[in-house]
Amino acid sequence: MALQKAADNLKDKSNDDKKVVAGGIAISIVILLFAGWAILFLKKIQNGGKLQPLGGGAQDEFLGSAVREAQSSLMRDFSDVDELRQMRDQIGQQYQGSASEQDVQQSDPFGGSNSIE
Repeated sequence: MALQKAADNLKDKSNDDKKVVAGGIAISIVILLFAGWAILFLKKIQNGGKLQPLGGGAQDEFLGSAVREAQSSLMRDFSDVDELRQMRDQIGQQYQGSASEQDVQQSDPFGGSNSIE
């Protein structure tokens, strides 16, 4: 009832007044959404933001034993970040070495004689 009466009153007003009312409504909605988000965010911080542990639950039901074994071996083998970086650097050096050898062996990739004909 009250909303219908307010809407009828706005029909008679100018476009500027309608824009002011629409802007006020939009701002109040944004403020309500921000307040709700802030409350939920602060509750999460107070609870310590506990992370869910990976694995377990429904995942274990669908994974086969071979997949679980492979997952655990990967986690066991690559738990050290420095080891991964060393492996990356070794592979990069091997790639750079093979790329320079290819450049020396093949000077023109199109089979030409490197001169303008």
